[in-house]
Amino acid sequence: MFGYSKIKVILICCVMALGVFFAAPNFMPKRVYNDLPKSMRQWYRPVTLGLDLQGGSYLVMEVQTDTLVAEKLESLADLTRSALREDKIKFSGLKVADGQMTVKILKGEQLMQARSVIHKQESLPLDIQANGNQLTVAYTDEALEKMKSQAVEQSLQIVRTRIDELGTKEPQIQRQGLDRIVIQLPGVQDPSEIKALMGRTAKMTFHLVDEETSVQSAQAGQLPADSMLALSEEEGYVVLKRAVVVGGESLDDARGIYDEQGRPAVSFSFKAAGAKKFARATRENIGRRLAIVLDGQVISAPVIQSVIPNGQGVITGSFTVQETNDLALLLRSGALPAPLTVVEERVVGPGLGEDSIRSGTIACVIAMIVVLVFMVIVYGFFGIIADLTLIANGILLFALLSVMGATLTLPGLAGIALTVGMAVDANVLIYERMKEEMAHGVTVPTEVIIRGFSGSFGAIFDGQLTTLFAALFLFWLGSGPVRGFGVTLGLGLATTLFSSILVSKVLLMAWIKQKKPKKINL
Repeated sequence: MFGYSKIKVILICCVMALGVFFAAPNFMPKRVYNDLPKSMRQWYRPVTLGLDLQGGSYLVMEVQTDTLVAEKLESLADLTRSALREDKIKFSGLKVADGQMTVKILKGEQLMQARSVIHKQESLPLDIQANGNQLTVAYTDEALEKMKSQAVEQSLQIVRTRIDELGTKEPQIQRQGLDRIVIQLPGVQDPSEIKALMGRTAKMTFHLVDEETSVQSAQAGQLPADSMLALSEEEGYVVLKRAVVVGGESLDDARGIYDEQGRPAVSFSFKAAGAKKFARATRENIGRRLAIVLDGQVISAPVIQSVIPNGQGVITGSFTVQETNDLALLLRSGALPAPLTVVEERVVGPGLGEDSIRSGTIACVIAMIVVLVFMVIVYGFFGIIADLTLIANGILLFALLSVMGATLTLPGLAGIALTVGMAVDANVLIYERMKEEMAHGVTVPTEVIIRGFSGSFGAIFDGQLTTLFAALFLFWLGSGPVRGFGVTLGLGLATTLFSSILVSKVLLMAWIKQKKPKKINL
C-alpha cells in the first residue's frame, strides 16, 4: 500500500523504537536513571546541558606565541654557535633580541658560508640580511604563521588531555581566532585548579651540571657560552650545561608515588628512544650531577651513581601528594609549546542556568501546545496524525543528540523550537496538496493520499534543503552557541523529513487499512 513494502514499514518502526530507547534517558527521573548499571550509563545517557543551562566556568586563554618565537631563536642560536665552531668560522656577538638573531662574522670571505650554515640549522624559512659583516636572522612571515598555528593546535590538544585527566565532565574546548583557546567547564564553579594547571608549560629537560663554573663567576658575567644559570629549589642557583641530555617529549609515563622514606615523589619512564639516550648519558657521566629542570627551574640535581638502563627514574623534592599528582598529570599530557595566560574569565551561576532551562522549556511547551491544538482545529483527524508525527520528530531529535553526545545550549533550545514549526509546515504542505487534489475531482482516499505526498515532496525537500545549507554554514563558520543552534537545526531537518514523510505515511496506511474510509474529510 502507498508503495511501501512490509520490510520498509518494519525498518521505519525499528528506527522509531530505537529513537524511543535512546531518547528515554532525557525524560527519566534522576533516581531511576542513576539506578541503571554504571557500564550502561557510560553510553546510554541524556543530552548534556551546556554552560548557559547548568552554570559553570568560561575561560579564554591566549597562547603566548611571542615567547615561542624567542625560544625558537634561542635554540637556533645554540645550534648556530656549535655549527659555526665545527666549520671553523670565526664569529662574535651572537645574541638574540627583539625577535631576531644577530651574529658578526669576523672574516668577510666566510660570510656566504656562514649564511649556508645557519640555513641548515632550521627547517622553517629564514630571512637572513647582511649589513657589512653582521648577519641579522629572523623567521619569515610564512614561517611565523605556520609556527604559531602549530603551537595553538598543539596547545589545544594538550589542554584537552589535561582537562580530561582531571575528570571534568563534558568540557568544551575549541580554538578562537589566531591564538586563543576557549574552555567551557559546565558545573565547575571554581576554576582556580584548572587555571593553575593550564598556566604551567610543564617543559621538562635533563641537563648536566657545569661543575667547572661557579655560581659566583656566572653571576659576575663569566659564564661560558655553552652553559646557563638556572634557579634551583634546593640550592638557590646552579650552573648547567645548555645541551639537553634528554627532553620531556621522550617521556612515556609519569605517576605519583612514595619514595623509600615515605615522601611523595614522581616516578617517570622514557620511551625506547629516550631510554637509550638516558642510559648513554648516565653511563658516560657516572659521578657527575644530572639536573632535572621543569619550566626553567631545577627541581633536583642528583649525582649519577650508576647506569640507568631501563629509562626509569624518580623525581624527589619537597612535594605534597597533590603536587606530585599534578606534576605527574602535566608530564603525562606533555609540555605546552608556549605559555598560556587567562585573558577572560566568567563564572555562570547555576541559578541563571535554571532560569534559562525553565524559560526555554516553557517556550518549547507553549509552542508545542499551540501547534498541536492548531493542527487539530484546522485538519481534524489529520491534525492528530500530524501531532503524532511531531512527537515522533521530537523523540528522534533527542535520541540523535543523546547518541552523538551533543551539548544542548540555550540557542540549541531555540533550534528545537524552530524545528517544531518546520515539522508542522511539512504536514501543512501535504494536507493542502491533498485538498487541491480533491478539488480537482480525486475522491478515492488512497489516491488522494498518494498524490498529496508525491505532489508536495518537491516543495518540502527544497525548503528543508535550503535551510540545511544555512545550518551547515552556521556550524562551519560559527563557534560555541552558534554551532549548537546549527547542530539542532540540521538534525531537526533530518528528523522532520523522516517523520513528516515516512512516519506520517505509515500512520495513514494503518488508518486506511483499519477504517477503510469511503472519503477523506479535510
